[in-house]
Amino acid sequence: MSQVVIGTAGHIDHGKTALVKALTGIDTDTLSEEKSRGMTIDLGFAYLDQFITIIDVPGHEKFIRNMVAGVSTIHIGLIAIAADDGIMPQTREHFHILELLGVNRAIVAITKTDLIDDPDWIDLVELEARELISSVFINEVKIIRTSVTTGDGLNQLKKVIVDECQTIKSDGNRGFFRLPVDRVFSKTGFGTIVTGTILSGGIKTNQELEIIPGNFKVKVRGLQSHRNDFSSLKMGERAAVNLSGSELSVLHRGKVIADPGWIKSTKKIIARVSIINDTRWKLKNNQRVHLHIGTAEVIAKAIIFDDPIEKGHSANVLFILEKPVAAIMDERFIIRSFSPMETIGGCIVLDPEPIPTKKQLKKWTNDLDLIPSKRLKQFISFYWNKPKSIDVWAHYFHTNESQIKQWVIEKEIQTHNGLLFTQEKFEYSTKIVNDAMKRFHSENPYKDYVSKEQLRDEVDISQDWLSYVVESMANDVVKMKRGYALKDHSVSLSDSDLQLTVKLEELLIKAAYNLPKVDSLFSDDPKKALSLLHLLKNNGKVIEIKQGLWIHINLIDKLKHALSEYFSSSREMKVSDFKKITLSSRRSAIPLLEYCDDQSLTERQDDIRVKGDDLG
Repeated sequence: MSQVVIGTAGHIDHGKTALVKALTGIDTDTLSEEKSRGMTIDLGFAYLDQFITIIDVPGHEKFIRNMVAGVSTIHIGLIAIAADDGIMPQTREHFHILELLGVNRAIVAITKTDLIDDPDWIDLVELEARELISSVFINEVKIIRTSVTTGDGLNQLKKVIVDECQTIKSDGNRGFFRLPVDRVFSKTGFGTIVTGTILSGGIKTNQELEIIPGNFKVKVRGLQSHRNDFSSLKMGERAAVNLSGSELSVLHRGKVIADPGWIKSTKKIIARVSIINDTRWKLKNNQRVHLHIGTAEVIAKAIIFDDPIEKGHSANVLFILEKPVAAIMDERFIIRSFSPMETIGGCIVLDPEPIPTKKQLKKWTNDLDLIPSKRLKQFISFYWNKPKSIDVWAHYFHTNESQIKQWVIEKEIQTHNGLLFTQEKFEYSTKIVNDAMKRFHSENPYKDYVSKEQLRDEVDISQDWLSYVVESMANDVVKMKRGYALKDHSVSLSDSDLQLTVKLEELLIKAAYNLPKVDSLFSDDPKKALSLLHLLKNNGKVIEIKQGLWIHINLIDKLKHALSEYFSSSREMKVSDFKKITLSSRRSAIPLLEYCDDQSLTERQDDIRVKGDDLG
């Protein structure tokens, strides 16, 4: 049998701690204050056998935050209802918390039956319990009448617990190690130890982990479960983890230890919020609430883009947190009113790190789907211009790659070289690329092609995605060495344009090595002149030495000859020497020399040049 974690629940003074002691022999009230006040304040831990852990939680309303931290990682709820009191306020609240956190198995123990002589009264308490169970969430819940004073029902309760635990299967493994910390302490000779329930993945000694929030690295020195040493532990098991590292002082309840790189701390969460039926609260825009997520508690502001959420209703909400937490996709958590603190609803994380702009945020928040496979398609559509691979989406959705692949099949999501995209966004990408190329050809009729870089910047999509989109447009697009052109695009010059190209060549030859700018070549229409210069460049007639500085190709051949003659009698050349050779100004000489360096005609050594390898 796999390890199972049980959490107690119920009103204060309904005998939860006494019941745990009677079942396990362990008194979970270890704090002196708990002894003196006769009430559980913090979490207590006991073991029924080597497979079953029982977490005893406080029943008092002041310590609900500790209760939520305790039951956030359990498999089964053990609900205590005192025979002399029956259903009380915290009984109902604890029931709701179990329901909202997705704990769908429970056992009810009617305690203190020795205090009641009238069996009809206990029948009424049991009937009331069944009504509450049916109205909340749990089916086929066994109800056992017990007394720790007389021992009645304890053996039956223990058998029911063991039988129920044997039906538990650890499913939903996300593929990476995650443990919300519920306790931190130090032990002489060992150092810092954290405890918690492993919610996914596995852990072994010497493994490197990360503390979140904070992203501090730690290493596993040792492992225990149920007070026995282990070299490794797996999902569903309780773990005491002995850690080493330089940032252990930041550890406390509410932190998460996990495989590095899987979880990011966040101060923004989009979640589906469901308000319980029997609350006097409704959730309004800008309302401050307490979030209980994992073992952490944080105050947050609820941003609601529509009407307030009434009891019994659900809606998507953006939460702005006052401090970061470690949240993952589809994680359940509780919200409680700010003051007085009462449980008002449960939430499921839809996006643990939303990045849409303020303008996009309302639609993004309202539209996110509760079903993960549909939500994946929404995310893929949102990032249409920079598609991501299956492994990236697995990290973002905090799940394994096989799950992403299954969702891809379900939702008919397309793939290319591992990148995921929707058919709708593929068609849209094709359209905007085609439109951008048409626009470029219209504005630059004398350019043969649009460069890859310019087209990518124009449509704002990743290079990998652009390459795939253009390849799919093979019937309409010509792929060139440095860019792309539409097949129906052709460069045709009018007589006046032909005359202008001849004039531009003549002007460049006349300018020689004093490199002219476009507006000085043809001030009447610099834009047209620039387009024609690019045409001449594509035809191998001119070179753009540096952005905006042009030279005729014939002058390059003459320059090579002049440099060869110079280096035949001199080993070194200064800028001043180059200016004399080319009869150029310093403004032109420097970029020309840099061009010569790039072409290996010269080689720069500090402030001088020597002959380059390709000068000949």
